[in-house]
Amino acid sequence: MRNSITFSSNTRLLLNGRETLSAMKDALTRAEFCINLEYFAFHDDETGRTLTRILVHKASHGVKVRMLTDAVGSWRLTRKFVRSLRDSGIEFRTFTPFTLHHDHRKIITVDGMTGFLGGFNIGDVYLRQWRDTHLMLRGDAVSELDGIFADMWTKAGGKFDGGNVAGSWPDFSGGVPVRVIASGTGKDYRAIADEYIRVISAARHRVWITTPYFAPDKVLRAALVTAAGRGVDVRIIIPSSSNHPLVSWASQSYIDGLIAGGVRVFTYRERFIHAKTLIADSHVASVGTANLDALSSGINYEVQAFVYSTGLVRELEKVFADDLMNCTEESASERRKRPAMTRLKELAGRLLSPIL
Repeated sequence: MRNSITFSSNTRLLLNGRETLSAMKDALTRAEFCINLEYFAFHDDETGRTLTRILVHKASHGVKVRMLTDAVGSWRLTRKFVRSLRDSGIEFRTFTPFTLHHDHRKIITVDGMTGFLGGFNIGDVYLRQWRDTHLMLRGDAVSELDGIFADMWTKAGGKFDGGNVAGSWPDFSGGVPVRVIASGTGKDYRAIADEYIRVISAARHRVWITTPYFAPDKVLRAALVTAAGRGVDVRIIIPSSSNHPLVSWASQSYIDGLIAGGVRVFTYRERFIHAKTLIADSHVASVGTANLDALSSGINYEVQAFVYSTGLVRELEKVFADDLMNCTEESASERRKRPAMTRLKELAGRLLSPIL
């Protein structure tokens, strides 16, 4: 786990696919020394090829380019595609564990100065059909992302020499505090989940969460209900339907208990909402890759940034309010009208939620 406090001289919230892709293209085009890219899902389609062309161009001009993808999330990548990357000078590796663990992270770092993390995978479907949130960082916080990448690159069998970075560095002193937390296997497997619980337990006024996959364990459910019980405004946005039906049924199964405990739950009606964000009071904002389910809490490799910035909180507050305009609030009275078959599906999803 890497979770020390660092600083970002600049943070930028990225709220749609085109904005995110544009910011990534701009940063990659400016690379002079080193690019590290780690993605759960990378597709060989228009979006993927747009970034790949930049990576190939940079590698041909002496920039050290490393690309790491997850074997499951990026299973559609062909040998021909991978061979073309390697032939162009890009160091490419696949994380292929012989367990349930997957590399669910989405990270790009450029020259150790600019970094990206969040919910967006690389592909046309994510660009056009999903509502997601990504974060761009500049400053010392990027070194944490590079360290997280280096750890996973090593796990995938690569050697990490720190990159082909040269020249003088800009002054990154000051800026907003950022805690970049990585979770995965080993003693720190619950690092992100534990930080969520710590932040929720410390909140005094509000906790607003957006998550696409919602199957909270007992500890997280207790933290949410306890916060609501002491007067905290606890709101959660989840999709009205999921790209994984069983996950959707599991999510629905937890709603009744949360509503009874004072938590307000909203289902997003428009595109599939895939953002993983949190606001706590007026000073903590979090963006990253971790869902509120068993896979993210204790199985997959994830990364989440906790930014202590009133400015970023205000931005995410507006985004949350805008998303609420496309939501329906769940009510106990309406939920009691659910058909028996729907309840059975939810029960099945809940029983299977520890492995979803």
